[in-house]
Amino acid sequence: MNETIRAAVERLHGDATSGASELLPAALAVLRLAAGEPRLLDEAAREVGRAQPSMACLWNAALHALAGTDALERFDLRRRRASALLARVAVGALRPEEGRPLRVVTCSFSSTVRSCVRAVAAACEVRVACAEGRPALEGRRLAADLAAAGLSVDFYSDAAIGSAIVPGAGEGECVVLLGADAVSPGWVINKVGSGMLAAAAARAGVPVLVAATRDKFVDARVAALLDIESRDAGSVWEDPPARVSVRNPVFERVPMDVITGIVTDAGLLTGGMVGEACRAASAPFSDAGIAALARSVRRS
Repeated sequence: MNETIRAAVERLHGDATSGASELLPAALAVLRLAAGEPRLLDEAAREVGRAQPSMACLWNAALHALAGTDALERFDLRRRRASALLARVAVGALRPEEGRPLRVVTCSFSSTVRSCVRAVAAACEVRVACAEGRPALEGRRLAADLAAAGLSVDFYSDAAIGSAIVPGAGEGECVVLLGADAVSPGWVINKVGSGMLAAAAARAGVPVLVAATRDKFVDARVAALLDIESRDAGSVWEDPPARVSVRNPVFERVPMDVITGIVTDAGLLTGGMVGEACRAASAPFSDAGIAALARSVRRS
């Protein structure tokens, strides 16, 4: 791999705070640099996926690149249109009855969630409750961005965010809105802590919506490439005592049975519609192409 591509991949891998939608343009740039040289492209595709192994859009970009330059450019064109389309769908899916306020509860940082909240706030009164997203504290970025846009934000520790779920007429409508790094037929991958928040909301009868563009959708074949990454334990506890093993998983799988629906650039998807969308997203990829990429990852 040439030094330009290697340096770009290392930047992708070292970014512990940006979301999948923010990292995808950099991944596409790497794949374009390698286009036209089959051996280099194979290596670049593998390393782009491994740089952030839980982010489905990076694996999807790699598979499109392996399918050819035209396929990659079509993928990028859909990506560039998707954010605005999703924000419009979010307004229809989230806006409460006329005159009622909306309380949005979320965690960590997602540029997609940020776009959705800002779009809905243009149509109704919105108050946001956001969790910090330890250990990197990405939630502070979301809170600051929304506050700068004129929204009121209640900021919580990760352990306390469940108390922000307030069903009932006195508080207006309440919804949990999560971002996603991957959507499969059976689960969604998002920042660790999302599962507890979604389960608490489901128990309280509060809807749980996930905002995700279709470049993050995968069928079971591509889902097998994804991996839940752990980061440096020292960022949680720098010098733990003997016999204390620090675990720092960054993401987790949230089961679909606690999720009410997925807000996408193609509309609000519920029930079996999610599985159909996942299969459609991965339909262009052959079994042989996915298997070849998987073998390349295992060999390295």
